Amino acid sequence: MVAISSSKKLLFMALTLVSISIYAQKSTTFNDSTTICKEVTSKYFNAYINLDFDTMMSFMHDGISFQDPTARFVFGGKKVEGKINVYENFKKSYASIIEMKQETIRTIFSSNTGIFEINLVWALKNGSDKLITINMPLIVVLTIENGKVIEHRDYGDYNYFIEQYNHQIKKED
Repeated sequence: MVAISSSKKLLFMALTLVSISIYAQKSTTFNDSTTICKEVTSKYFNAYINLDFDTMMSFMHDGISFQDPTARFVFGGKKVEGKINVYENFKKSYASIIEMKQETIRTIFSSNTGIFEINLVWALKNGSDKLITINMPLIVVLTIENGKVIEHRDYGDYNYFIEQYNHQIKKED
């Protein structure tokens, strides 16, 4: 049988304790970050659904960016950067939206990211003031930094939007 010297045993025990300590610190950091993320992204998301851009602005990081790459061929999908620009973009781009409601499918909060998978029902006025109602799948991904939302991404299935919009416009004619 191989005898292990007492100095090797001591070294092994020290390394084990350091490993446990590092894991515990990482676990605490993860838990704390996730808790903050859930709180901040939930409040921001609820303000978004309620079209409350002033409240959203209070949760925005100065370096925030917004983009919906899935809206590229429907609404442009360009990336907007900076707190004031993102705020103004929402006020202008969402001006025709009368109401948004969501049916939550799933939420995920991990580290600094909050994800909201929903069915979005939104009502908007088109150019002739006819009310159009759209029901479509949407995923909102929010990333925080220093307790503020620094990245807002929407991913929607605009096939639903186009189909429902065209159907309701044809009814008008």
